[in-house]
Amino acid sequence: MLEFDPQLLAEWAMGEWKETPVKPISGFSIDSRTITEGEMFVAINAERDGHDFLGSAWDNGACAGLVNRVDLSVPMPQLVVSETLTSFHGIAKGHRGTFDGSVVGVTGSCGKTSTKDTLALIMGEEETLCTEGNLNNHLGVPLTILRMNNDRDKYAVVEAGINQVGEMSMLARTISPDLVIVTLVGHSHLEGLGSVENVAREKAMLFEHSQVNPLVIFPEDCLTFESFSKVYEDGENHIVLKEGEPSGSPKSNEAFYSIWTETNEDGDSLSLRLWRHGSPFFSLPLPALSAGMARNVALAVLAACELGVSVQEISERLPQYRPSALRGRRLQGRGRTYFVDCYNANPASMKDSIDYFTDQCKGLPRLFVLGGMEELGDDGPILHRQVASDISIEENDSFILMGEKASWMADGLLDGGANEDQVMVLSNLDDARPFVEDFDGAVLFKGSRLNELEQLLPAWAVDRENVEIPAGC
Repeated sequence: MLEFDPQLLAEWAMGEWKETPVKPISGFSIDSRTITEGEMFVAINAERDGHDFLGSAWDNGACAGLVNRVDLSVPMPQLVVSETLTSFHGIAKGHRGTFDGSVVGVTGSCGKTSTKDTLALIMGEEETLCTEGNLNNHLGVPLTILRMNNDRDKYAVVEAGINQVGEMSMLARTISPDLVIVTLVGHSHLEGLGSVENVAREKAMLFEHSQVNPLVIFPEDCLTFESFSKVYEDGENHIVLKEGEPSGSPKSNEAFYSIWTETNEDGDSLSLRLWRHGSPFFSLPLPALSAGMARNVALAVLAACELGVSVQEISERLPQYRPSALRGRRLQGRGRTYFVDCYNANPASMKDSIDYFTDQCKGLPRLFVLGGMEELGDDGPILHRQVASDISIEENDSFILMGEKASWMADGLLDGGANEDQVMVLSNLDDARPFVEDFDGAVLFKGSRLNELEQLLPAWAVDRENVEIPAGC
């Protein structure tokens, strides 16, 4: 079990104890409702002032509090600092400096979580700490860092997500990664970040503002942005992942991958082929994945190889990979197929999911249940229309567009060849439910988290591993 020295915490936080704790501090929490015995409560000033919950945290087992003002009514040892969030990161940064293992930082406009999950799996889950769920922001990152344990963890994989200019710099200093994976730079969180060029600059800060000089791995399309092209021009401490088979031996700053599809009695089987500098080419079996998710697997495999994980270990572990809830899950029921990918959405992830769905279910009646993409700012209407106009539409396709933002796709669908009878714009889930439940074919649910499209999934839909998948889907 971890134990944190109170005096070292005071040093890292640049604070002073109002009564030193007697009980050992074993961890940290920002939620007074779920705090456990021995944890320090961090009173964050957010939508609600965490200081108002010091008493509740104490009653639920907290052994100390990190505060910017003392509450004498609560008999809790309190570490007083100027600003709790800054000091929380200071504590996490200090603890990061004591970690002996390798730390990987993962960021990108989409694909962060699937890449993080894949990497943790193939590096060995028993000896790899990784971000839990979606705790990837200014609060989740220090909570993750402060779980690092030299007695248990050989690696740590930390996901870094932002939605405002300037946020990545703090995360980078706290994570201080030895290796950085950037999955993609695209149109995401533009309300706070302003432009895709700003997205690129912010993502690059994860390696630019690290306390060490990390190895950086990113796909070739990132080179269209100056923050990445200048790294490539420097020629050191980075690897650019390129799609396709190399004409010769890869250079030290590049790697190549391709996805090989082979059709057999059981349908299509996929393999990931990877070429690295100074290493033999190798091939690994893959589950059915979209092109974007397959590239994320390639990034994770490349990173694991660079960290010293053997090809044999990777090949044994990779077949265990399954998409997490709401992220690319494929379900089956009553002879129908359901693709559920509605944890979040931006133009890149929307296109990737739609392309995969249309390819997997060619020739079948298909229903696209699409929600809007959030935080795209003034470019929202045009980006929605562009995504829709790129869809390869067949005669048996139908579209349900949920809500105002999704309705911006209607003109794009008509531009792409759909007729008006194929497109419905609905305002609430109850209106859509009968159409989904009665549809005999394949159904895709894709949209931002706010839409909660998973509520439309029929009760009879179950994991596809437990059923026979019909031919063509």
